[in-house]
Amino acid sequence: MRQAFILAGLPAAALAGLVAAGHMQTAAQPLSSSGPAQATQAQVQALNSGTLLAGTMVLAQAGTASANVRGVSSATCMNCHGSTPKYPVLGAKLTYEHSAHKLNGNATYANGGGCQQCHTNEGFIEWTQKGKIDPATFVANPSQPGCMTCHAPHETGTMALRTTKAVTLVNKEEFDGGKGNLCASCHQSRSDAKAAVKDLPAKDVTARLGAHHGPQADMMVGTNAYQFPGKTYGSSDHYSSVDNTCVSCHMNLPKGRYSLSPEIGGHSMNLAGEVHEVETLNTSACVSCHKDMKQAPGTASWSKFSDAGVQWVGPTAVFAVTASDDYDRDGKKEYVQDEVQGLMDLLVNPQGTGAMQTKLAMYDAKGTYIGAKAAAPYTAAQVGALFNYRYVLEDRSRGIHNLTYTVQLLTDSIAALDPAFDTSARPK
Repeated sequence: MRQAFILAGLPAAALAGLVAAGHMQTAAQPLSSSGPAQATQAQVQALNSGTLLAGTMVLAQAGTASANVRGVSSATCMNCHGSTPKYPVLGAKLTYEHSAHKLNGNATYANGGGCQQCHTNEGFIEWTQKGKIDPATFVANPSQPGCMTCHAPHETGTMALRTTKAVTLVNKEEFDGGKGNLCASCHQSRSDAKAAVKDLPAKDVTARLGAHHGPQADMMVGTNAYQFPGKTYGSSDHYSSVDNTCVSCHMNLPKGRYSLSPEIGGHSMNLAGEVHEVETLNTSACVSCHKDMKQAPGTASWSKFSDAGVQWVGPTAVFAVTASDDYDRDGKKEYVQDEVQGLMDLLVNPQGTGAMQTKLAMYDAKGTYIGAKAAAPYTAAQVGALFNYRYVLEDRSRGIHNLTYTVQLLTDSIAALDPAFDTSARPK
């Protein structure tokens, strides 16, 4: 049976040469039993979504699938699929291997109606194409976010992002941060803080209360935490002044190329990684505004979110930016991230002396959440303080994303539980 194939509009003769050279191969089974092999729309969709087995290329006959890209040269395909991919593609793949998208992309959530959109490559693509996903249809062979999640080269012929449309957050505020809009599609809170605190019965506060699990877009804008009545809230400049927001900082390449470490910048998205066994921060984006930006040893043990409760790690390196005031009221001005951690420690700490461990028994001395066991009703202020603590904890930047909003939220939350706390350092 003669098979005349065409991929993305390429001449069959050109493809035959690529197959003969070993750069491409046809699908393991013919796409039809007679005549020229035909690609169904489902098979082309599988190609575009990156769900086919690695190294297998579906070669679709010209005119059989409207999703194919037309007029793309074979050289373009070879950028990724050649035996020696182009350097930028190779660098992107190498750094992706160190990203949370690869390492923490838990695709087992494929059956969860509200989880597929961000926890699976297939769910995210469906969401960008349709504006919604069908929660009744689970993903049969889910995969974690990868190249085809954010890019659609088999549809567009380029590595352009799938979407850069502004994102409407759950509380109806808008995030419009250029290329960072793609990130904000997932890195946003799943809860409207005001509604969550208002609607909960006073004794029904479970471990699920909070932003779940990455409210970075909300934090950047300065919205959707619990804002205490009578207080005003502001924002710092990282959202309004940094073009392309998330992408500009998290993907910036040290020295302008993939050269320093695969754990930092690029498609790792990491601002911290190990270089020659030394913890190193990526300050390459910072220096465009903060000319003398360096890293410094941190002084605090950093708290992080885990399913078991709060865990502490560190001290870890911090960006060497000294706070304008002693926010945590310990008698000294420290680096911004250490000051923010100091505020968080006033709520929950490894010594078990935080306000949420003593004045309000929501966490035990080890940092395990026990709020659901409380006998007395919680007030809105107490539940709001819990929401804010988790909001800042799961933002994970310790004030870098939005220092003003972060310090205001933590200061007000501490004062709600401990009225004697000195709030004079609260940003206006």
